[in-house]
Amino acid sequence: MPEILPDHVPSPRTPLVWDGTRYRAVRGHTDGTVQVRGENQLFSFESPLLRRIITAISGADGYIDSVTPGDGRVWEITNVVAQDRTSPTTRHAYIQVRGAIEAMFYDQVQAFGTFGLSHWHGHVWLEHDDVIRVYFDGALAGDSCLVDVTGYQFHKEI
Repeated sequence: MPEILPDHVPSPRTPLVWDGTRYRAVRGHTDGTVQVRGENQLFSFESPLLRRIITAISGADGYIDSVTPGDGRVWEITNVVAQDRTSPTTRHAYIQVRGAIEAMFYDQVQAFGTFGLSHWHGHVWLEHDDVIRVYFDGALAGDSCLVDVTGYQFHKEI
């Protein structure tokens, strides 16, 4: 185990961090926050996330895409809600889209009345240009549909 060589002897409750050479006491800031960035940290928490899209789908059984994270941002999506606000639907399929890859992560089949909600809870990570796509089976061209994504926004440390 590496030797602990702080500038002064820490108390037993002082958190220590390995900087690649030696252990050092974790640094705090005057605003009460703690510096936690390290050599292995890929991203840091920035803020809670809530993004809503309400738009008309372009065709029968159409879809809408969520907003994408900005450049240098990563989103952890923990909740998605979808709704057709115009017509009843029979299925809502949730897909994570990254480039040419589409991976379904949730599929709810039931008789959704107009304004009927489907919802998913879990963990999906999005980077810049990734989206959550929701298909609305039974929807008609021009239906007003809603997709809400909630979770956490991070910024990349690289």
